Amino acid sequence: MALEQGRWFDRAEYRGDKWDWELSSGGAWSPVPNVRQADADYPIDLDESDITVMNCNAVGGGTILYNAIWPRLLPANFRTKSLFGIADDWPITYDELRPFYEETDRQFGVSGLEGNPAYPAGAGPPLPALPFNEGAMCVARALHRRGWHWWVDTNAIISTPYDGRHPCVQRGTCMQGCNEGAKSSADLTHWRPFRAKGGIVLTGARVRRITLDEAGLANGAVWVDQNGGEHFQSADVVLLAANGVGTPRLLLNSASRLFPQGLANGSGLVGRRLMLHPVATIVATFGGQGERWQGQNGSTLQCLEHALHDASRGFAGGAKWSLHSTEGGPVMTSLTVLNRQCGGANYHDEFDRRLGRSLLMSIMCEDMPDPDNRVMLSPDLTDSSGIPAPKIIYKTSEDSRRNLDWNVEQAAKLFRDAGAWDVQISNPGGYNAHLMGTARMGDDPRTSVVDRWCMSHEVPNLGILDGSLFVTSGPVNPTSTIAALSLRAADHLAKTFATMPRPRRGSPETAPRSIEATISAPTKSAPTGLEGRNAAKFAAIGDLLIPPVDALPGAGTLAIASGWASRALDARPDLRAPLERALDRDPEDFAHLLSNDPEAWSAMATLVAAAYYAHPDVQDRTGYFGQLPRPQTPDRYPAYIDEGLFDHLLDGEWKRRWQDHLN
Repeated sequence: MALEQGRWFDRAEYRGDKWDWELSSGGAWSPVPNVRQADADYPIDLDESDITVMNCNAVGGGTILYNAIWPRLLPANFRTKSLFGIADDWPITYDELRPFYEETDRQFGVSGLEGNPAYPAGAGPPLPALPFNEGAMCVARALHRRGWHWWVDTNAIISTPYDGRHPCVQRGTCMQGCNEGAKSSADLTHWRPFRAKGGIVLTGARVRRITLDEAGLANGAVWVDQNGGEHFQSADVVLLAANGVGTPRLLLNSASRLFPQGLANGSGLVGRRLMLHPVATIVATFGGQGERWQGQNGSTLQCLEHALHDASRGFAGGAKWSLHSTEGGPVMTSLTVLNRQCGGANYHDEFDRRLGRSLLMSIMCEDMPDPDNRVMLSPDLTDSSGIPAPKIIYKTSEDSRRNLDWNVEQAAKLFRDAGAWDVQISNPGGYNAHLMGTARMGDDPRTSVVDRWCMSHEVPNLGILDGSLFVTSGPVNPTSTIAALSLRAADHLAKTFATMPRPRRGSPETAPRSIEATISAPTKSAPTGLEGRNAAKFAAIGDLLIPPVDALPGAGTLAIASGWASRALDARPDLRAPLERALDRDPEDFAHLLSNDPEAWSAMATLVAAAYYAHPDVQDRTGYFGQLPRPQTPDRYPAYIDEGLFDHLLDGEWKRRWQDHLN
């Protein structure tokens, strides 16, 4: 029995093949729950956090909206205290986890290239690497010239037919769900097979607290349905997989006479040592071919040259670089141009030389565990069921700031050497969905929440299967490690279940029979539209932002006349209030909003761009017709092999330098 507060998604709902895919990513399909505000979401108090948290509450959780980058922690990441004198060592090693890494690669369906010299020998990804475009080749050549590490990145996106699923069609909208089912989200890879074998996934079931019997064993969970009714589900074993924010929230809200500071919190570490992987992004624009809005997103290549701690750099920890095929489509490109020059006569020339010619590098730094960075219960914010919301206290450390600054400087130089004519930096990026460390594993109950098998030291039939377990963050994406740890824990639980202590099933609370819950997809609000004075003002301001070109009228006039402005507003009703503030301005004063009311300026610019570039006549001019499916066959002899761009990694010298750094 699995209790899930969200619902099942139908792949037809995902916006990647819809005209509003960019527009909706800032609203109902935002990865940020405080923006998305879906029925299944809980609010997160971020008033004291430097980073905005992303998550997804649904069957499949964060894998619905993740970009599916699938690296493993490096062996050294399990031994940072022993090797570098920083943070802590894990109670397990890479070698102990390796068979579970390899098995979860097979279960999820992972594409990549074996032989990465940053890792020990072992089974490579089960599927061939995803396509590698010319933009990635430019970056790979620049890395090769430096003699730096790079490798085709590993993605949980299938490159060939696998397990009844269709391969990637390079649509490039991975972070809004995968219409084809090529992205390996857990609803497809695990929960549907679980249900097919008789397992029950109870959706719309928001857990309020974990209950205990008189002996202190977990014996079930109290949950609330979407109508506010309270229920109880009994269990012999309780496993939490609510992510590094949701799990400590639930443990803290399950305080009792036996655990007054929160369930399984005798160490005082539940919610503490929160790690969020601060990131920076660099967008580089090149000449040459366009259409880089297509491609997995996902990561094309990784660079681990700076992934290990090096005290000579002046900060603790390393960083991973990930190259993404696409920065976005025409709306993102338009906002880039408008933010720089606020529209005008040169708009179309600038737009044309940018659209489809950008690559994005994300730089993610190793986050040091700090007990002051934490998840606690908000004293005044609750979800729609009245359960206290999580409050995050997180301050980006000086180590992380220096780490990002140093790596951004190196990456910006690399992009220029690769031929970029423009480089834009966002440092720090301010968002992430990597939620780690808030119920760390360890061998000592005084300094950890769970043991090496992911079971509570204090409640032996209570386990945790998410990023809360992490002792250190490493510099790489955590999902592969979460999956491997979960499989290892499940394997051990299956072997020891017969000898585990059994709780007395039941609860002090009234325990009605559990019922199958459902939660429906949200209904669309009534169309709102733009009329009269507002329509005229929208047209005038839109024409100033994106003026006439060729035989096309200005963007505002075209958007109003065609009805696309109203369609855009219907897709983002949350923008109506800031839009009305923008429309209260005279058109000639609109540019001042960028500094005086950036929210209003952004609402106006976003709606104008979305409506304009959805129009068929504009699409004919730009050559952009949406994120189209483009099935590709994996290249048996890729250009990077033909050009010898791995030669410096395979001759043994780079590996010797890497090992020397570890010794």
